[in-house]
Amino acid sequence: MTTDRRVSAGEATATDLNGNDLDLDTVRYTISRARGQSSVPLHYAELTELETELCGYIGRLLPAAKKAVDKLWHGGIAWHQRISRLDGIERQVGQGLGTGVLSAHVQVQQLAKDCQWLIDHQGQQQ
Repeated sequence: MTTDRRVSAGEATATDLNGNDLDLDTVRYTISRARGQSSVPLHYAELTELETELCGYIGRLLPAAKKAVDKLWHGGIAWHQRISRLDGIERQVGQGLGTGVLSAHVQVQQLAKDCQWLIDHQGQQQ
């Protein structure tokens, strides 16, 4: 990704395409809350809040990821794998929570995985 990533005094940040900093520690905390919900079941309203937060983070990380992948050779395996993953993340964001707690739980878990993937693959798109 072309997202600029800085770590100073224990604070990790990423800069999105608009030049805005994104506190990765806050993002990781949200991911942790989403993943930890299986031990303490959350209500639909809490799942809705987590989905909103995760979709917001993904929305800020995804454009930089797409821009970085676009620089790869479009016929290569690396490009195909990454663009397919990014397309899947984009589809997942548009999926919605569904009507029940179980579907909301599954959606939030997947969004947390997608968000973590975007963070983990920053700077690896060249």
